[in-house]
Amino acid sequence: MRRILLALLLALILGSSLAAQSNTAPAPAAPDPLSAMAWFVGGTWTSDVKDTSDGTVTHVEERIRWSPNHQEIVFNVDFNGKPHYDGFYAFNPATKKIDFYYTSSKGELTIGTVTPDPDGKTFHQEFDIMHTNGTTGHLRSTLVRDGDNAYGFSVLMQKNGEWQQVFHMRYERKAE
Repeated sequence: MRRILLALLLALILGSSLAAQSNTAPAPAAPDPLSAMAWFVGGTWTSDVKDTSDGTVTHVEERIRWSPNHQEIVFNVDFNGKPHYDGFYAFNPATKKIDFYYTSSKGELTIGTVTPDPDGKTFHQEFDIMHTNGTTGHLRSTLVRDGDNAYGFSVLMQKNGEWQQVFHMRYERKAE
């Protein structure tokens, strides 16, 4: 008799526990912190940049894609068909910001943060480039979306305490 009562009590406890669990609504999915940058993914972004000092043109191709686990946006940039930059954007849960990291073919390391404007079309980047000679440069850049398949990219450096544009280029996406 005692075993029967114990078994019934155990069944009641398990039953009420399972009922409580089944009545709990599933937690809503967290918003994707990289969603503001998702429009960059896909195709090949290209630009031809003319050097004002000697007139040479550098053909730039940038490929941007999701990582297999969808937790970073990976990019590769070629200059005149040769690999130059490899990097990624990822959400930093400690700072609640989107960080980016990339290396250059020269061995430089760049680390920065991107802040999307609420309009969803302007992205501000602050970053440091660690040069191979041990020096560090601090820069800013702005990406401004122009429709679904183009964006402007400007880079600024400090000169005499003032932020000045170093260059501006326009990327256009070509389908793959």
